[in-house]
Amino acid sequence: MLFLLARLAAPVVSVATTIWTGPVTTFTDVAGSDPTLPANQDRLTPNVWITRGLHQGIYNAKTETGFAHFFSPADTQWADGTTANYSSLSYTDWNTWAKNIHGGPPSTVGVNAVVHLVSDDIYLDLKFTSWGVTGGGFSYQRSTPPGANTPPQSPLPIPLTMLPSSPRLS
Repeated sequence: MLFLLARLAAPVVSVATTIWTGPVTTFTDVAGSDPTLPANQDRLTPNVWITRGLHQGIYNAKTETGFAHFFSPADTQWADGTTANYSSLSYTDWNTWAKNIHGGPPSTVGVNAVVHLVSDDIYLDLKFTSWGVTGGGFSYQRSTPPGANTPPQSPLPIPLTMLPSSPRLS
């Protein structure tokens, strides 16, 4: 009982939802590339590294060694739309999104998607720009993290010689 009370009294750690609204970047994985190399993985966060082998779908190289139907990429959820309305979208696994909704990965090229990086609670816009039918390979454009808040610069000090002279009191 004491353990339960102590657990309930402990602070709750929560991660705030983040929407990536930064500049769009392009990721390209060429056909025949080695998916185990970092250069062939889009390392979105420490938890999600998107890549693709020589066939089938994309997967999370951080936690998976290959594509698994209705699971890969692990730690992600997918929906049609944009992050402008991320909270009202219906999310599913990538395989269901690509195959059942669009008829297969090649048909997702040009479709606006929102990807939810589940454990990081990040939402980002993504649009496939190519899908290799043989030998793997794919490319997409996606949003990036928003830029850091940069405080406005202080105005430069005005040299004393440029200040208007004040009347002298006698």
